[in-house]
Amino acid sequence: MKIRNSIELLDWFKATVDIESDYMTAKLLGISKQAVSKIRVGNREFSEDNALMIATIGKHPDPFKVVAAIEVAKAEKAGDEERAKLWRQYVA
Repeated sequence: MKIRNSIELLDWFKATVDIESDYMTAKLLGISKQAVSKIRVGNREFSEDNALMIATIGKHPDPFKVVAAIEVAKAEKAGDEERAKLWRQYVA
């Protein structure tokens, strides 16, 4: 599965480690359930550190591409096309 944003990373992680709830995911990752909730509704993206941690724990084959994809999503939300372009080269 190609991951393009934090919601997709969250869903991929839950499926990979066989967790059904966002609450249990937050507990396992050591982040607040409020943070996961904000990600779930699209108001927030994972930090670079959290994205890398999640991809690594879930044994994603290319965790740094995941981080780059999250950074693209952040830049696009902020309307920063130059920054998005910079990160896109590492996602492809």
